Amino acid sequence: MYLTVVLGLLFLVEGLEGRYPRTNEGRIKDYMFSHPNYSITDRPVVNDEDTVEVMMSLQIYAMLELNEKEQVITASSWITLVWEDHRLQWNSSEFGGVDVINVFVPEVWTPRIFISNGLDDDALGVISNERGSIILQSNGVASLGTPIVLETQCPINTRYFPFDTQTCEITFLPEHFPEERVRLSTADSLNPSSAGSREWSLVNITNAQHVVKYHNLAPGIGLEHFTAGVFCIFLEREPSHYVRSIWIPSTIICLMSLVTFFAPPDCGERISLGVSMVLGLTVFQLLIADTLPTAGEDTPILSTYLSVDFVLACLVIPVSLMNINIAFGDSRVFILKYPLTRSFFLEHLPRMGGIPSYSQRIADLSKNVVQIPMVNGYHGEGNGDGPRRNTTVRTSNPVEDDMSRSEKIKLELRTLALVMDRLAAVVFLAAFLICLGVSIVGYLNNPGVTDDVKEYCYGHGSQRQKFQ
Repeated sequence: MYLTVVLGLLFLVEGLEGRYPRTNEGRIKDYMFSHPNYSITDRPVVNDEDTVEVMMSLQIYAMLELNEKEQVITASSWITLVWEDHRLQWNSSEFGGVDVINVFVPEVWTPRIFISNGLDDDALGVISNERGSIILQSNGVASLGTPIVLETQCPINTRYFPFDTQTCEITFLPEHFPEERVRLSTADSLNPSSAGSREWSLVNITNAQHVVKYHNLAPGIGLEHFTAGVFCIFLEREPSHYVRSIWIPSTIICLMSLVTFFAPPDCGERISLGVSMVLGLTVFQLLIADTLPTAGEDTPILSTYLSVDFVLACLVIPVSLMNINIAFGDSRVFILKYPLTRSFFLEHLPRMGGIPSYSQRIADLSKNVVQIPMVNGYHGEGNGDGPRRNTTVRTSNPVEDDMSRSEKIKLELRTLALVMDRLAAVVFLAAFLICLGVSIVGYLNNPGVTDDVKEYCYGHGSQRQKFQ
């Protein structure tokens, strides 16, 4: 009776195996994972003093966003971890020549890695049971690949906006494994050059290995040093959009405000023109307020340039009012009471500025004549008693000797107002050019990547990645 039951079970098992044959990959997993001494919680070392060497590489596929105000970079990436587990070796000749198999993350020991400057939940555990897979080779080499959306801190230096280059550092650390147990090193990988965004270009990605010391993590037991894998992403901004939408319009508005000094003092629209330029520049700066970055310790050169433009446009109005007050004043200005300054402001400066001087205005008044015929020495037509004389006499408007004091003062002040307009235009234009020159020199002195960043990103064990 019992023999019959056993034989029946044997025939049933053989029938099931014939219907669902066991693959070589499944036999390899049974061979490795069914061993009683295998545990996914034990480090894959022969001796306790041995160190697990983990090689890490990072590939950036797309940069989703660089939030300058929050100083956060978000990028879609792929992380690869490679290590050796001597417990996961097999002889491929015994399993149909299969050299490579795929296993899930929960089935084998994996290094616990986190991002020290990460901001999302994925940064706390780079390796997740829900994503990624592991490729096992017959020699015990395990390769884990997992996709991850990186969201990490990225300090922004906006000093040279929009001609700036930013460096974002991503630091990976083993979780609770000091250097004596797990040593993390970095490897280069190919990254597509099109991984940037419309505003940012991905210039380069470097990798480096550093030893980080934490005093309070495990005090008193000598486990203070941890290996950190550092990847530096170098980004370069595309400045053409900001030059077209910010730099050129603000420059044109500032220069248009200087045109106010070339309008006559008696022009009724002179102050209106200056006020319109100030209002236009104010509205323009309000529109671009959200465009300019607010993060960073240093003030952007462009912000300083825009501020100076705004101050110059505002100063045009009070200076114009002062010149109008001079032109329509009724008392002599104190600088015209001295012969030297009087000659300088009423004669020399007008000639240099291309406007009529005081003496030229007097000469123009003396040329205003009326041609009146004379007969027998009298004005009027001849009476036929004598020959008609073809002589004419030139009568002019009152010249300087015949002008009243108030008329002379008004002519002097009119000339002085025009001179002050030209001087103000020259001073304002010089101030604008100096501001523009200082801004250009500041951008030309852009050091790009600083020495301390180069030392950290191209440090010990660093390699430069090449784009495909």
